[in-house]
Amino acid sequence: MTKSLRQEYENILEVMNKYYEAQVKGDSGILKPVCHKNAIMHGLAGDILLEGSIENLFAFIDKTGAQPELKARFDVITLEETIANVHCCLEGKTNTYSDLFQLLKIDGEWKIISKIFHQYR
Repeated sequence: MTKSLRQEYENILEVMNKYYEAQVKGDSGILKPVCHKNAIMHGLAGDILLEGSIENLFAFIDKTGAQPELKARFDVITLEETIANVHCCLEGKTNTYSDLFQLLKIDGEWKIISKIFHQYR
């Protein structure tokens, strides 16, 4: 892995760690700066389809509150110049999530532009 590619990988993981930190602390304000203003999310929470603006994720994080027991694992699946795909396994006391994120490098910064997820109960 070249030095520049390694740095991009680390930059992407910094973005994803903001997602994890926001969940653990129950504070969407931590996540908002690394999300594109028009980011979207879709997924199934049980039989319920959740979809639309990333604002729905922010509201969920704030409503749920701190989850200090959460454990996360991130795998960068694709990293090509200005695009990246990241898989996240998020495990908690009551729920486990499998998330797929798409990131875009805009003006030198990686931003989450979409999230698709499945919630295991």
